[in-house]
Amino acid sequence: MPLENMKSMLKKASEQKYGVGAFNILDYNSTKAVVSAAEKLNAPVIIQTSTKTVIYWGTKAIMNWVLELAGESIVPVALHLDHCKDISLIEDCINAGWTSVMIDASSKPFEENLSLSRQVIDMARPEDITVEVELGAIVGVEDDIHVKEQDSHLVNIEQALEMCNTLQPDCFAPAVGTAHGIYKGTPKIAYDLLEEITSKIDIPLALHGGTGLSVEVFKKCIALGCAKVNISTQLKYAFIDGFVSYHNAHNTEYNPLKELDSQFRALEDAVIENIKIFGSEGKA
Repeated sequence: MPLENMKSMLKKASEQKYGVGAFNILDYNSTKAVVSAAEKLNAPVIIQTSTKTVIYWGTKAIMNWVLELAGESIVPVALHLDHCKDISLIEDCINAGWTSVMIDASSKPFEENLSLSRQVIDMARPEDITVEVELGAIVGVEDDIHVKEQDSHLVNIEQALEMCNTLQPDCFAPAVGTAHGIYKGTPKIAYDLLEEITSKIDIPLALHGGTGLSVEVFKKCIALGCAKVNISTQLKYAFIDGFVSYHNAHNTEYNPLKELDSQFRALEDAVIENIKIFGSEGKA
């Protein structure tokens, strides 16, 4: 099946109140695990790439993996660039065949965020590529973007309305109290803010900082309009622990393919777990 962008995926998810998982891949094995999990559950899926991953492997290699796996897949697959501040890298990914991109200018003053986001939308829309924008500051570390707790802040509702009404992005990522990385306490989600945004903005929302949230929190955020749910840190742990745990249990057996298979299964299990929680099983 050809790659899709997120527009139809997220529209359907918004209408039916489930979440589409956006999973950050690291290499071919993790990409294969994401697609395999989606196929097993007949679910739409978003393969998500960080800026660092794109720079490390290059656009050509990643596109080859995704086209091979998605081309043979029976489920809808989108390829999304996550949290990118570099307009030239966004342009490279658009030219290479990414079907969706995120411009993260959330650290900039509001007017500059608007301007940079508009630039990306103007670049992407003629190519039928979906664009995600962000407003507010989400605490934690994501792809070398560091936000300290004292610097984090929730999205401003007036600015959110202006951004979405002016730009009409395909997906909007508001800061509502989640965090990138591992939670050190119980997250305080601004459900009232989510509810206000979705009552006034008819644009699918993205929930960032998904790793470590409870099933209850996921389901409530999805019910309030979060049609795209990001999972990154959990896959990083599965990527390393799946490999290392096998080697530690068989430390005299130097057979890399068995370690890689263990890694694949850990990644696939993590994706399956989340797809079931998000309610997208059977929604392909």
